[in-house]
Amino acid sequence: MTVNLERLNSDGVLGPLPLAFATMIGRVAPSSRDTVLLAAALVSEQLARGHICLDLAQADRIVFGVGGDRDQAIRYKRWPAIARWLNDLTASPSVLVRDSSDDAQDIDRPLVLDESGRKLYLARYWYYQQQLAQSIRQRIAMPPLEVDEDSLRSDVARLFPNAHAPGDTGQCLAAAGTVDQRFGVITGGPGTGKTTTVAKLLALRMVQQQKMQAGVKLRILLMAPTGKAAQRLNESLGRVARELDIEESLREQLLAIQAGTIHRILGWTPLPPELGGPFSRGIDYPLEADVVLVDEASMVDIGLMSHLFRAVPLQAQLILMGDRDQLASVEAGSILGDLCGDLADAAAGRLSPRRREVITSRTGIEIEGGDESRHALADHVMPLRHSHRFDPSSALGRLAAAIRSGDADTAIAELQRQNPSVGSIEWIQPKSPSHTLARIAEVATDEYAAYLEELANCPEGQPSVLQALLRFRVLCAHREGLWGEGNMNRMIAQRLDRLGLIRMRRQAYLGQPVMVTRNDYRQELFNGDVGVVVRDPGGQDLAVMFESATRASGCRRVPAALVPETRPCYALTIHKSQGSEFHHVMVVLPYRPSPILTRELLYTGITRVADWRDPATGIRHPGKLYLVASESVLRETIHGRIRRSSGLNDAILQEPRTK
Repeated sequence: MTVNLERLNSDGVLGPLPLAFATMIGRVAPSSRDTVLLAAALVSEQLARGHICLDLAQADRIVFGVGGDRDQAIRYKRWPAIARWLNDLTASPSVLVRDSSDDAQDIDRPLVLDESGRKLYLARYWYYQQQLAQSIRQRIAMPPLEVDEDSLRSDVARLFPNAHAPGDTGQCLAAAGTVDQRFGVITGGPGTGKTTTVAKLLALRMVQQQKMQAGVKLRILLMAPTGKAAQRLNESLGRVARELDIEESLREQLLAIQAGTIHRILGWTPLPPELGGPFSRGIDYPLEADVVLVDEASMVDIGLMSHLFRAVPLQAQLILMGDRDQLASVEAGSILGDLCGDLADAAAGRLSPRRREVITSRTGIEIEGGDESRHALADHVMPLRHSHRFDPSSALGRLAAAIRSGDADTAIAELQRQNPSVGSIEWIQPKSPSHTLARIAEVATDEYAAYLEELANCPEGQPSVLQALLRFRVLCAHREGLWGEGNMNRMIAQRLDRLGLIRMRRQAYLGQPVMVTRNDYRQELFNGDVGVVVRDPGGQDLAVMFESATRASGCRRVPAALVPETRPCYALTIHKSQGSEFHHVMVVLPYRPSPILTRELLYTGITRVADWRDPATGIRHPGKLYLVASESVLRETIHGRIRRSSGLNDAILQEPRTK
């Protein structure tokens, strides 16, 4: 039986919004065929799951979620024939037929069909995609920034004294290859040195500015999608800047740069678009900047990215930084993945001969030639591959590489050869739900005992308490359900309470780890900040102690009554853990396959593990991973990928034409 809207509705795989949208299309255009209403519901449903569009040719790959936590998967094989679907959509008065080379003007219907790509869009998201593609095409078509090549070579040599070392070569090539580009992407996995690369890149730009326009300071804007990510960027950039071999005046300029959220820098407003919203900054009132750098770009959705590009002057340098293999944005789009494509995996030979020559001249590093890519972005994507977070040749490094490449057999073999008592990986295979949950609680309480012992010795808290807390975290795929973050937090807290290590209360209690869930700029607390509840040194009240890179002590206390909304965080979702690192990590996958399980999710979770170097001895201690998953669920997860439907790459590669 061919799938139709009635069947999807009766099976309970569609939410109320897709059904309501299909109903609206039916009322606006009563002559629309059933296939059009089906497509309308699907494009709305796909948007809710992060897809920019509905790829009609890939409908049989859609995995729907059903059940209480939508943790059960269902897939349909028999869909309307593509030819019929395209004909019915083309004939519908609700659908505007365009081509990926068209611009985004004169859109007067709710749906847009890219007939050549056989993709259906909500009109707004077609607009976002085409506007973003047009901006990228314009930037890569512009001539590079003018630089003093002789000076640049000496500056690169000074900032990258170990450029030929495995860990530094990629960083040197990325900085030297991006320094004069109007548009650039620096992508790399955890611990590959993205922030170090960018700090040195900015230093190179500042030196060039001094030589090309003496007395005129470079206007630099740093931004990230969340307050927590912006705060981490500030802290990381500050640490690197203090160690760079640069003039003190340049160091002060670097340290003075403060990253902010994209929303805040663009001037978010609640006004609708027809009244000037949602941002005050845009093409008519652009940002005042010479360099704009966006960290954690994989988390930025297509709507926000489109607004950002329109607000950055064309003559400014715009650089995106992030890990294209991590989880994509919660909202629609996988922009960093679309832009990088296979370029981040290709050999350096993908660079154009001219670009290879330029970068080799600046760095002294010979780049092997090859069959260079003809992709428009080939010279603009610079990958970092060597991880400093953990040894790539270690068991954890090999496991991460296998998961990243989708090699389930190698990943399973790596897990099976580990000795959990002495190795860096312990694979906990579920025997029964009760047995597995008990084992999770046992490991978690043993790990958390260290920070609670530190706290018992100093109830007012010291940096050592936070350091001990940040040594371990439980990471879950789901937020709700038996294997979700909520249940894990309850279970771990209850066990700690039974053991007398904490005294649970409904409100905040001594020793409770908490995560901020709402930005509070007055208190300088951001969604995702983690702290621990301690005694207020000034009395019997409670306070929450957070890390602070600006305080000499390394931490600061905020009265509990002034801290915005929080929730316990013995356990977090893997999504919430992005950008963080811990010495020991427990990754918990659900008991059975779920639509949310993908290799990107698992890769993000296990790469939160970081080796720890003892500052007193300099000895490096390998991190530890506890992986809770059955072999069947693990294989399903590694084989699963985030395949977000998009036409962005096609739109960038097309020669633009207007209707």
